[in-house]
Amino acid sequence: MVITVCDIHRLSWRAVICSMLLAAVSASAAAATPLSHEHVALPVDETLTLAAAVDIAYARYPTMAEVLARREQADAWSVRGDSLLAGRPSLMLRYQSDRWGPDNGLNEYEAGVMLPLWSWGGRSAVQMLGESMSIESAAAEQAVRWEVAGLVRSTLWNIALAENDLELAEQALELAERLAASVKRRYELGDVALSDKMHAESFYLEAQTKLIEMRASLLDAERTYRSVTGLERRPQFSAEIISSRQDVVRDHPALVFANAEVSRAEAQVVVVQETAATGTSLLVGARREKPALGDFYDDSIGITLSIPFGGSSSRQTAISAASRVAASARAAQVRGIRALTMALHEAAHRLNVVYENMATAADRMKLVNRHQQMGLSAYEKGEIDLFNLLILQTTALDAQRQVSRLIIDEKRQIALYNQAVGILP
Repeated sequence: MVITVCDIHRLSWRAVICSMLLAAVSASAAAATPLSHEHVALPVDETLTLAAAVDIAYARYPTMAEVLARREQADAWSVRGDSLLAGRPSLMLRYQSDRWGPDNGLNEYEAGVMLPLWSWGGRSAVQMLGESMSIESAAAEQAVRWEVAGLVRSTLWNIALAENDLELAEQALELAERLAASVKRRYELGDVALSDKMHAESFYLEAQTKLIEMRASLLDAERTYRSVTGLERRPQFSAEIISSRQDVVRDHPALVFANAEVSRAEAQVVVVQETAATGTSLLVGARREKPALGDFYDDSIGITLSIPFGGSSSRQTAISAASRVAASARAAQVRGIRALTMALHEAAHRLNVVYENMATAADRMKLVNRHQQMGLSAYEKGEIDLFNLLILQTTALDAQRQVSRLIIDEKRQIALYNQAVGILP
């Protein structure tokens, strides 16, 4: 092959362009490098239990404000049900005179207290609503705590999985580093080709990249735990005992809360039915009057009973609005039961998948480890190249990773199964 001067210039320009591109990429990478920050791992607190971590996370959970509001509302309705009056009493004052008319000396003064009265069954309906709201408030607290327990369980076992992946990535990097150093020495001695050295270095760099990704995953998992609990420490990873429950039972916190919401909504309908058409009030007052053309005052005490009637249309609108809320609560109850049932089936299915994969993964790891040892021996004898050996190494690492993840995932899925059936830590 003959290379001309033009070819030399062309190759030179290509080299120059490649150099410029590499310099630009290097400069861009240097400029885009973020500020380094040290990852402080979460220390393990042996005195901290899962239940204690859930309690701490529960106390700072955003929904706690709503739980406290429910409790205050329940207390307010209970106090109202204990009241002897259906509403606020009011003071009535009246003055009448003919001063701006014939001015015959007519003067009347009247003062009284207007007392709203309970309808027949109205007070007992309000008391029943207060009791149902108290039950709903307590159920809401347990439901929120169950929800928080699920978050804490998930974040903790996500940390366990991330730590396991990081440990395996560190082992893979150590193996890749030893392999790269060994191949480099053999290349310098002329035993292997340059391509083997490049494959080994590429394998080492890929292991470095994997390690960085696993560190980032662990950082994300621990950051999520800190966000949920507000703690700078975590409890030990402790395997839970799987519950013997196989169905969503009535004492499931989420189901108890859904049932309590239905009871509260139905009690609200009864209150509206018993009080929407009422408004009976009792006026007790005193009157002082001086008749026209008279020179003396008469003092008297009177009682006035005010009884409204009619108004069926306004009463029906109030009842229909409360009935609509009750219907929505019943629909939410049915949807909640379906969701809980599906979540339980999904948790049971995932746990069963883990059990089925355990034996297969263990057998696969034994097989690939043996294959890996045979590959190392074959590579030393020159029977296979480094590329095929690296494939065997990667397969062995994947098999080891699968087994170790399944061991942790089994404990994780047991915790999630207990969560699905409503078991609180």
